Amino acid sequence: MRFAVNVPTSAGSSEYSTLARCDRISWPDQRDYGALLGDLGYDGIGVPDHLMTGDGATTECLTTLTGLAGVTDSVTLFPKTVNNELRHGPLLAKTCATVDQISGGRLKLGMGAGWKADEAEAYGYDWPGAPDRLRSMEETIEATKRLWTEERVDYDGDYLTLEGAVCTPHPVQDPRPPIMIGGGGEEFTLRITAKHADEWNYWGSVELMEHKLDVLADHCDTYGTDADAIDTSWFARCIVRETEAEVEALLDEVPRFRDPDPDDPLSEYNNLIGTPETIAAELESYRDLGVDEVDLEFVDFPEATGPELFADEVMSQF
Repeated sequence: MRFAVNVPTSAGSSEYSTLARCDRISWPDQRDYGALLGDLGYDGIGVPDHLMTGDGATTECLTTLTGLAGVTDSVTLFPKTVNNELRHGPLLAKTCATVDQISGGRLKLGMGAGWKADEAEAYGYDWPGAPDRLRSMEETIEATKRLWTEERVDYDGDYLTLEGAVCTPHPVQDPRPPIMIGGGGEEFTLRITAKHADEWNYWGSVELMEHKLDVLADHCDTYGTDADAIDTSWFARCIVRETEAEVEALLDEVPRFRDPDPDDPLSEYNNLIGTPETIAAELESYRDLGVDEVDLEFVDFPEATGPELFADEVMSQF
């Protein structure tokens, strides 16, 4: 089982804030945290893609990711996940090919159709309905695979048109960087995952993940793809401390993690909260389900306590 960690791009008081010890984002904190994760032996670093979250600064995803490439040596780097509506697909392919070059072949491209309409509209983007956003994302993935592997690309889709597009230098990875799709929509997202993805990322209980994997397998049967060849990654926010008393003290700082209201976005997630022993026991059920990677967001960012304790006493068991 692999382990990756989110480096947040926003903080502060808002309905989306989940960081107990951080009221503003700064590049020095992000940089030092990313370097620490590499030193601790984590397999990957994810960076969210938003323009306006929290009540203060929000750093841009792909720029932040490129900066983290400069302070790490071996970790996989990935946007989690790119909001396709905020990028012109072929330019995204070009940008990510360059990030793979800069990082020495460590990019994984996480793709999504987005969900936060207000930030897109604030920046002047159109915000179509979910089916159109997902079909557009699918065309971006199709075009990206070709741009990364072919010398000159023509593409005539409903959302993208390319005429003799060249995307060299190609990525370092052969034949191309892996593509991860995030989301659990059963009609569109999981169908696109079955057809195009190397990895699928989602969140929630073991029971929910098991159900979604069954739906994904059905789509794979439709396309004749191998469901076992698609990696599964699971996202969770994490509070880990040596003792239950320390866990309770941190929960006092972020009480929404105790019993979120049904309309709270956090109610959809299954968070990892507890001592190393309780968290390791819970992760066993995800490993048994076939989860290949766990993507974590430590609530005590930018402190080192959470990632250090997890690496020493949980990650070492897997």
